[in-house]
Amino acid sequence: MIKRLLCTLLGAGLFCHASAYAEIIDGVKYVKTGDEYDYSAVYTASSQGEIIPISLVSEGYGYAYMPEDGEFEIIKAEAPTFIDVSSSDYYINEMSARGVLNGFDDGTFRPYETLTRAQMAAVFSRLFRITSSDSDTVFSDIPNGSWYSGNVAALTELGVFKEDGKFNPEQEVTREQLTAMAYRMLSGIGTLDHEYGSELSRFIDHSDISEYAEEAYGSLTANGYNVIHDWEENDLADTADDEYILSPRKGVTRQECAEFLYDILRNIILDNAPAIKRDDAPEIDIPVLDGSTSTYSITNNIYWNYYINYENHPDFPKEHSKTSNSYKRLIDGEVELIFVPDPSEDIKRYAEERGVTLKYIPIANEALVFFTANKNSADNITTEQLRNIYVNNGIDNWKEIGGDDSGLVPFCRNNDSGSHAQMERFILDGEEISDEIEREHTSLLMASILTDVDRFNSENPGKYAIGYSLYYYYVNVQSVIGPCDLKLMSIDGTEPTDETIANGIYPYTTNYYAVIRDEGDPKAEAFAELMQSEFGDKIISASGMGVIR
Repeated sequence: MIKRLLCTLLGAGLFCHASAYAEIIDGVKYVKTGDEYDYSAVYTASSQGEIIPISLVSEGYGYAYMPEDGEFEIIKAEAPTFIDVSSSDYYINEMSARGVLNGFDDGTFRPYETLTRAQMAAVFSRLFRITSSDSDTVFSDIPNGSWYSGNVAALTELGVFKEDGKFNPEQEVTREQLTAMAYRMLSGIGTLDHEYGSELSRFIDHSDISEYAEEAYGSLTANGYNVIHDWEENDLADTADDEYILSPRKGVTRQECAEFLYDILRNIILDNAPAIKRDDAPEIDIPVLDGSTSTYSITNNIYWNYYINYENHPDFPKEHSKTSNSYKRLIDGEVELIFVPDPSEDIKRYAEERGVTLKYIPIANEALVFFTANKNSADNITTEQLRNIYVNNGIDNWKEIGGDDSGLVPFCRNNDSGSHAQMERFILDGEEISDEIEREHTSLLMASILTDVDRFNSENPGKYAIGYSLYYYYVNVQSVIGPCDLKLMSIDGTEPTDETIANGIYPYTTNYYAVIRDEGDPKAEAFAELMQSEFGDKIISASGMGVIR
């Protein structure tokens, strides 16, 4: 029953600036907007006599839920204003415009007045457009027929309120009570994807949360919802000293309620609005994509350039299957195109065993790189030295290759990684990495070899580790995991840079490829060709990789 509320809720969302362009997809009417979002106005659609608020999506689009054959007219009106509310508190005006939280006859909103539990039941019902129930009340302190009894009964039937004797309608609704109400409603609708487990320790009084509300706080924050809290700035120059305070048993003010409900509605809309194809998106359809960890930004940018709300597209992959697995999925016909570096020898054998020929289309520059600690005096290494290190574990001191008298400790990747495939191509020459290195210092994740080498260097004075990765991944990933105290090494006297990789002077230069099965798939062939055009160059550049010159 409660899941049916989602479609209704989508029609009760935020407002956006609209013009007369619309497209019907799965019963949702999309409206393309022409101007920037106007916080001072209210935009609605009039359909068969019903006024339906138009919900803000993003980038000039809004939508409202209505019958597929519904005709509508866009209506613009001035948003309600209150003499005691700032224009920056637009969420108050919007909640009032929809009739969720109304003002008073004297033109005030009274933002700092607290709400009672009875008032909160009515407000919550209006937001989610829940019809009052005619059922008798289950609470001993609510008279049947009271102005709020139908709201309380309906919300109790949905599990938003618990049947526990008394309702206490005139008591202030507390922050944790409202948080628990929202959690139960959103759980029933099915919009909470991430399980409870979010870290609440940034709130200095998180231990004050009542046991019944702990899961609600944890789940909402894990799913990106804001919970009502206060903030104290102790030092203007240092946000690390700021304090975040929940005060979970404090009464909820009308202003806090409006902002909290606005945020909930906005999150639901953005999480559930289907993808809308952009007007300037290429006509060529996107095949089913996969790839290595390092190329996920390519897939992400492709979908961003094709669709608004691209993350909600049913074919958008939330992650890549990594190099080896994506090759196998392509060979097995599970995907149509992958973005990857060169395959390993195991993958080549796998394709041969299954009688599949792969087609490699270079789309970006890449290179295998080696890194060590910034304070390591050694800056250069040769291919012969790297082969001796990784195949024979034959060099254990940096002084043997021109550095200081300090221990040399090599780290490696797992054999089914894209980085290992590059090691096979440039370094190993048909040999295997030393068993001792694999046993003691294998990093299983692409990002972890950077952090593993960095951590080893900081924890082991007198020793410096060496590791390897792909150049553009090494450069880009530190903006996500944080900067590492590492430097790239020159190979045979050539430093890896955008320039030396682009012109092929750097000896371990390779490519990222768009790889397809060589069997004449028109869709995959057309998209691979698109990735070699200006569109593809734009995607590669936006992904922080080297555009092929």
